[in-house]
Amino acid sequence: MENLMTYEDDDGSVRLLPGYKFDPTDEVLVDFYLKRRVFGQPLPFEIIPNFDVFQTEPWDGKIFNQRKCFFHNISGRDIESLDIRVVGSGEWRAMEKEKNVHIHQNNEVIGKRNTLNFWEVQGSYAKRTEWVMHEFRLVSIANPSKMAKWVVYRIFQNKDLKKVKNSNRSN
Repeated sequence: MENLMTYEDDDGSVRLLPGYKFDPTDEVLVDFYLKRRVFGQPLPFEIIPNFDVFQTEPWDGKIFNQRKCFFHNISGRDIESLDIRVVGSGEWRAMEKEKNVHIHQNNEVIGKRNTLNFWEVQGSYAKRTEWVMHEFRLVSIANPSKMAKWVVYRIFQNKDLKKVKNSNRSN
């Protein structure tokens, strides 16, 4: 049966029809999408692409304008020790670490969420931008080696931060 909420774009990627918004909760992003990716189970459609978010600034290219969630295989990297991740002309800096993601029915911890902000860096000067990234990973349940390979990122602009910056300029 054809999915009535999606269509295939000119480049072959699956997109939501106009009017539909993909905005999963933390719980759904980890317990449904990330868990299926980690355990090799099929997803209903490829709404979350594989992409290394550390290859470009968040405002660069059309990828961040079209999507806000991305899977990435981080084999060989220790994500818990990376508080600063250099990207092009800036860096993602960890602002909050290790918030638990729970299943609401039984309050079981299923994942962890790190929050990072993007900073533009020029020499020794750094300026915080409105770009925010949540990095989600599963907690080790049955196969810890498999758990550490995949994460899912949610990247967005923090509109509240933009408003605070503008109001501070007028004062």
